[in-house]
Amino acid sequence: MASNSTTGGYFLYHSIGIYPGKQDDLAQAMAEFSAVWAAPNDKQWGYVLRKRQDFIDRWRRLINVPKGSLTTVDNVTEGLQKILRALPDGMLKGKRVLVAADCFPSLHFLLAGLAPKLGFTLTTVPLSEGRAWVETQDYLAHWGRDVGLALLTWVTSIGSSKMDYPALVAHGRAMGSLMVADITQGAGLMPFDAMNPRVDFVVSTSLKWLCGTPGAGILYADKDLIPTLTPEGRGWFSQNNPFSWDLDKFEYAPDVRRFDTGTPGSVAAIASLPALEWFAKQDLTEVAAHNRRLVDRVIERADRLGLALHSPRDPDRRGGAVMIRMPDKAEAAACVGALAVEGYSVDARGPILRMSPGFVTEARAVDAVFDRVDEVLARRRRRFAGQRELAGQGEATTGAGEVLAALASGLAGGGVRVVDLTAQLGPETPILRLPEDLARNTPKVAIQRISEYDQDGPFWAWNWLTLGEHSGTHFDAPHHWLSGRDHADGFTDTLSVQRLIAPANVIDCSAEAAANPDFLLTAAHVKAWEAKHGEIGPGEWVLMRTDWDKRSHDEALFLNQDPDPFEDGAHSPGPSTDCIDYLLGKGIVGWGTQCIGTDAGMAARFSPPFPAHNFLHRDNCFGLASLCNLDQLPAKGAILIATPLKIRDGTGSPIRALALVPG
Repeated sequence: MASNSTTGGYFLYHSIGIYPGKQDDLAQAMAEFSAVWAAPNDKQWGYVLRKRQDFIDRWRRLINVPKGSLTTVDNVTEGLQKILRALPDGMLKGKRVLVAADCFPSLHFLLAGLAPKLGFTLTTVPLSEGRAWVETQDYLAHWGRDVGLALLTWVTSIGSSKMDYPALVAHGRAMGSLMVADITQGAGLMPFDAMNPRVDFVVSTSLKWLCGTPGAGILYADKDLIPTLTPEGRGWFSQNNPFSWDLDKFEYAPDVRRFDTGTPGSVAAIASLPALEWFAKQDLTEVAAHNRRLVDRVIERADRLGLALHSPRDPDRRGGAVMIRMPDKAEAAACVGALAVEGYSVDARGPILRMSPGFVTEARAVDAVFDRVDEVLARRRRRFAGQRELAGQGEATTGAGEVLAALASGLAGGGVRVVDLTAQLGPETPILRLPEDLARNTPKVAIQRISEYDQDGPFWAWNWLTLGEHSGTHFDAPHHWLSGRDHADGFTDTLSVQRLIAPANVIDCSAEAAANPDFLLTAAHVKAWEAKHGEIGPGEWVLMRTDWDKRSHDEALFLNQDPDPFEDGAHSPGPSTDCIDYLLGKGIVGWGTQCIGTDAGMAARFSPPFPAHNFLHRDNCFGLASLCNLDQLPAKGAILIATPLKIRDGTGSPIRALALVPG
C-alpha cells in the first residue's frame, strides 16, 4: 500500500479518492474518448454507450445486483429525486419520510423541498446527546408504521459514523417502509451487498473511495419494484427500444432504464471507469486493513495531544474517515494551512479536522501530520498566553484611561512623534511583476479626475482610482495565500482590529542589504539582535529595515529583477525560512519589509517557497510590504499602526502605515 512521496500525505478520501497512476489512467481514457469522438466516422455512439455499460456492470458487481437494476445519474441528490418522483401517485401522502440529522445536507434540502409537493412529513432524527452522529437505536425509536420511506446513510460524512445497517433494514421490513441506502462514504472501502440484506434503492457516487470523477453517480432499484415506478422525467432512452419514435406509443422500459431520459451523459462514466477497473484488481481485505491501521494511528496521536474524537471510537461503528475536534475553528484552519504548505492534504469543517487515509496514504505521514499539528497548537498557545500576560501586566500598572491620557498629552506636546511609514501612491508606484505564464498581474495605479471646480463639479474636486489590493505600501491579510484560505477572520473585513496596533521591533539590516541585495535575515541574526535589544514578545510586529525604500523612485531598481533568463526571480533582501518559523514560534502578529513583498526576491527557490507568505498566513498573521522611513524608528519602543481598508472579502489593502515614537 505504499505510494510515492508526493501523494503519501493525502487524507481526503472523504472528498476525492486517488490511486497510484490515476492521473495517467485518466489522461489515457480522456485521450481515447477525444480521439473516438472527434473521428470523422460513425463509431462514436457504440463506443460511449459500451463504455457506459462497462461502468454500470462494474458497479453492479461491486454491490451484487442483477442486470437491469442499476443505471447512471449525475449525483446522489438527483438519484434520490428521481426515486421519489417515480413512486406511485399519493404513495407518500399523509406519511412520514425519515432521515437522520447527520445525512448529507443536500439530501435533506431535497426532501424538505419535496415534502409539501408530495404530501409527506419530513422527520429528522436529531443527533444523539453529546455525540456528533445519530445512534442506530435513536433512529429506530423514531421509525413507526407511518414511515413511508426511510433514507439510510450507511456511513456519515459528518462523523464517519456507521449505522447498524442489517438492523435498520430488518426494522424497515417489519414497518412496511421503503428504504433508500446512501452508500457514498463507504462504497469501495467496505463490502456492501444490496441483496443481503435486500434494500429497495441504493444511491451513490464514484468520487470517493472508488476514485472516480464528478457526475459518475448511480441509482439502483429493486427489480420487483421497478414495474410500479413511473419516473417523472422520460425520454427516448426511457424506452425498451430508444429508436421507437411513435409519439403515441411511449412505453417505459421494463427495467431500470426507465429512469434514463434523453441521451445519457457518458463522459463521467468513461472518466471513472479506469478507477473502477483498478479497484476491482485490489485485495479489498488489505485495502480495509491499511485504512484501519492508519486510522488507529490517527486516533492514537490525537489522544496524545488531548484532542477529542468526533467519530465513534469503536472501529465496527466507524467508516474509513476520522474526525478530530480542535480547540476552535481558528486552530483547525491554521493546521490545514500549515499542513498544505508541507504537502499534507487534510481539511476542516469549522473546528473539526477531517482525515481519511486511503490507497496512497503512507503511515509515516500520520506522524508527520500530528507533529505539525502539535507545533501549530503550541505556537498559538504561546501567542495568546503571551497576549493575556501582557494585558494583565498593563492592568496591574496603570489604568487604560491613564494610558490614553498620557498618549494624548504626548501627541499634543510633541513627546510622542508620528512617523509616516508609507510610500506615495500613484502611477509611478512600483508594482510586483509576476511571470505572465504563471499569473495575471496587478495593473498600475491610475488616478482619474472626476471634477475640480468645473462643469463636472463646480464646488468640489475628487478623483477615482484604479489599483490593486497589494499596491504600494500595503497589508497582506491571511486569505492572500493558499495556506491561510480557511481562516474565517482572514479577510480585511473580518480580521480583529485589536491586533493591528502593536509594539514594533525594528531589525536594522541596511548595511548587509547594501552589500548584498540577496541578504537573508536568519533566526541566528534575530537571536543576536534580541541579545542586544531584548526579547521579541507575543503580539508584536517585526520589521526588517533594509533602506530599500531609497530605491522606490525607480521601479526597475526597486524590483531588481534578474535580467538573466537563466536566473529565476528578483534580487532583494528578506527573511530565511528558519527566521519566519522562529518569529512565529514567539507569537508575533506580523512581519514587515521595505521591499515589494514580504519575502526575499529569490524566495521562490526556498523550501517551502515563499516562507513569509506561507508561514505567516498559515498562522493567521499579517504581512506589510513597501514600508518607508524605518530608519526613523528605534530598535524597540515604537508603536505601529497598520490598518487596511475594510474591503469585503479583501485579501489585502494599501494602507497609511504610521508609527508612534518617543519625541
